[in-house]
Amino acid sequence: MNPLNAAVSTDLDLVLDRARAAARRFRDFDRAQVDRIVRAVAEAGFRHSRQLAEKAAAETGFGVAEDKVIKNEALSAGFVREYGDLDLVGHRIDAARKLLMVPSPAGVVLAVTPSTSPVANLYFKVLSCLLTRNAVVISPHPAAVATSIEAAGLLSDAAVAAGAPDGAIQILAEPSVPLIEAAMGDARVDLILATGGGAVVRAAYRSGTPAIGVGPGNAPVVVDETADLPAAAAAIVASKSYDNSVLCTAESVLIVVEAVADRLLTDLQSDGAHLCSDDEVRRLRNHLYPGGKLNTSLVGRPATVIAQGAGISVRPGTKVLLAPFTDRSDDESFTHEKLSPVLGVLRAADFADAVDAAQALVENVGTGHSAVIHSTGPQRVLDFTSRLPVHRIVVNAGGSLGNAGFDTGLAMTMSIGTGFLGGSSLGENLSPEHLVQWKRTAYETAAPFPRFDGLRVSPARAAGRGSLPGDDALREELRRLIAEELRDLFSERR
Repeated sequence: MNPLNAAVSTDLDLVLDRARAAARRFRDFDRAQVDRIVRAVAEAGFRHSRQLAEKAAAETGFGVAEDKVIKNEALSAGFVREYGDLDLVGHRIDAARKLLMVPSPAGVVLAVTPSTSPVANLYFKVLSCLLTRNAVVISPHPAAVATSIEAAGLLSDAAVAAGAPDGAIQILAEPSVPLIEAAMGDARVDLILATGGGAVVRAAYRSGTPAIGVGPGNAPVVVDETADLPAAAAAIVASKSYDNSVLCTAESVLIVVEAVADRLLTDLQSDGAHLCSDDEVRRLRNHLYPGGKLNTSLVGRPATVIAQGAGISVRPGTKVLLAPFTDRSDDESFTHEKLSPVLGVLRAADFADAVDAAQALVENVGTGHSAVIHSTGPQRVLDFTSRLPVHRIVVNAGGSLGNAGFDTGLAMTMSIGTGFLGGSSLGENLSPEHLVQWKRTAYETAAPFPRFDGLRVSPARAAGRGSLPGDDALREELRRLIAEELRDLFSERR
């Protein structure tokens, strides 16, 4: 098999059998072997960051190639800086509690990747799996297949050259609803990482296979009267225009306290935003949400292109379109996720009203996901955090990168957990640590605790997971439910 094509297949049985064999071999690798593989793959990803960013932008039509380069570099070389020193291979000791802890990888991970950040997301999931000795099978979005195949092939070649088991990184070359349905419900898959639209996430959870799914965002950004307005405006425009706002952590609706609304809007325009008139808002709504549904052909398109399509005249170089509206209900299209450099604008009577508006917005769409606040008042930040039904909030910084763990204390990621609030098993930012679980061996508290220093696990053949429980009728019903949830997958631009 051609080295570049070794990671690529249209035969699901072949892919999963190779992945299962690779996962079993991978369990016996030590920390030094894993470290060598991860660093080699990260270096390969870093070297091809620009090439793949340009290819992704051309293939999907989404975003800004230069911004994608930054993401690709951050999720390759930056991944090693962030997570490279994590030891998720060797055993750990808690002598005080007399516990021996041994890591247990998931095994075979099915990684569903989106079209909006196809390369960075693929880099992140592949490196996370390698760091935890998991084999990974990538199911790319149909709109980014060619780029994803090239990326997976490059990373697979680097991994094998560094000593990884053959088949540790693979990609499905012709993703389709039936193929993804079959993969999700296959007993050879141990864990599903589902990043994408609601349909694919729900399908993952209904598959009968353990899954970590992350849903849609719709982040409100509140600006109160204590904020540094010029700094807030600069951060909002930079964040909202980054990669043409394809990141689900990007600000979706600006909620500004009335006392400073006019000043903030002036600052936003100075930084490259266009404030739409009432008639322009109407045109923009009809263009972005025809029939009340997001026009997916506008996802990740420049503000100037969107404005032109809506019949709105803007200055060259306009970065963001500001769309004021007053209806806070779900019926208003601008209360929904946009995935484009269009920012809804709501005025609030005071801070309490702003929090109420933000809460209503998130409860409509984006529960559990993200939010942003610009304020210098700690009490305001505490109250906002307490009230809002989201799991991550960035203060006085841009949401696009801040909520994804870039230049903040949150875990750097390309997959955002929405927690119980958002129907996800994960409330944190996904990190490699979520792909390994720890076996715990406990000694009686009064008994002596032996020394495990210097010991290594003796190699042994890992046992495969058996068939899913249940009869054929149950399996058939699961497949039907998955197919139903995936029906609109290929029409979603996520």
